[in-house]
This record gives sequence, C-alpha cells and structure tokens, in this order.
Amino acid sequence: MSSIALLGFGDAESERLRAAVGALNSSLQLIKFTSETSKDELASSVEGALVWATGVGLGGPSGLVHAVADAGVPVVVILPVTSLEGISATREDIELCFLPCSAEEVVLRLKLAMSMHTPVEAQNTIVHGELTIDCDRYEVTLRNRKVDLTYKEYELLKYLASNPNRVFSRESLLRSVWEYDYFGGTRTVDVHIRRLRSKIDDVTHHFIETQWNVGYRFRSPAANQ
Repeated sequence: MSSIALLGFGDAESERLRAAVGALNSSLQLIKFTSETSKDELASSVEGALVWATGVGLGGPSGLVHAVADAGVPVVVILPVTSLEGISATREDIELCFLPCSAEEVVLRLKLAMSMHTPVEAQNTIVHGELTIDCDRYEVTLRNRKVDLTYKEYELLKYLASNPNRVFSRESLLRSVWEYDYFGGTRTVDVHIRRLRSKIDDVTHHFIETQWNVGYRFRSPAANQ
C-alpha cells in the first residue's frame, strides 16, 4: 500500500478522476492534503503526490509542485491546458498529465515518478576512507588503484574490515578465516598480516594494528577523526 497525497482536489472533475484512480489501483491510499501542508509532513506521510493544478489557488501550481518535489516526494501534476505554468519538466521526480487524461495515464505517470525516486540499491562494498573492498568482485582498491591480494589475504582483510576496531586473537582469525585449525598454526596469521600490511599500509595509511599479547584489529580512518 502506497500513501499518495492529493493536493488541489475538490471539484467534481477532480473527484471523478480520484475515484477512477482508486478503483483502478486499490494499492494506492489516496489522502487529501491542503496546499498549506508543510514539506516535512508530506515527506513523512506519503510516497507520492497528485496535484490538481486548477485547485491550488491563484498563485498557480508551480511553487507547490516544486515544494513537494523538494521534500523528496515524487509528484504528478494534472494540468488543464498544454502549458507548464513555470513547472520544471526536466526533473525526474515530476510527471505531467494534461486534461483530458485517463486514470490509467495518471497511475502510470505516478509509477514512473516513484520509480525514478527509488534509491539505487547499495553496492556490496566495504569502504574505509580510501580503501574499498568490493565483495561481489573480490577486489580491493586503495586510492582507486587495485591492490593485488591472494584469496586468503583478501578474506582476512574483508573479515577484519567488516568488524572495524574490534580486536581478534590469532586463534579466532584462524578459525574464522581458515575455518579450521590450520596445520601451520597461528604463525600463518602473522605471515598474512605482514603481507597485507606491505600492500595496503604506508606512511599515510595504517589500517591493521597489533594489540600486543592479544592479536590484531582493523583501524578505520573514521576512528581517527
């Protein structure tokens, strides 16, 4: 169910369109708001808006439409004539319908506006300052330059960076990264940590710290700010 603000609706023609839109798509919860409704209230209450241009007053719809869009609410403007009336047609979160229009067109344009507003799904990455770990591609970059790591070096770095500032013993890292009691013992952890440091640490970056008599931790640059 998506909550949709209705602004300027009230006359007979707009009410007929509202009823048709509601009958066409029952997943839309159509809620009337006044032109005086604050941007914050709209942003926290609805996922989209329909603006009936002729019902918003003498000031015209452009100010209201842009205010709604600026609040992060995708909006469809229903205009009586083929005139933009000061409304920006270049914004992806504003769709235009010109009368006469059908409920099907209004719903379609509302879906288009809302789809444009849907955030792009975040990439599966771990980012600490200039260090980026792309978990989908098994790639590590530092200052946008690829760092060549072996598979176990990558897995060790990924595990530590996924738990920044937490200290892990060598035994714990051995169990978590190698997933069994590796025959080389805890020394193999020290070897891999040393190799990692040689590849990602320099005078400006000290990602992996030693906690004496305990183990290692990943130090996020954000912790130093």
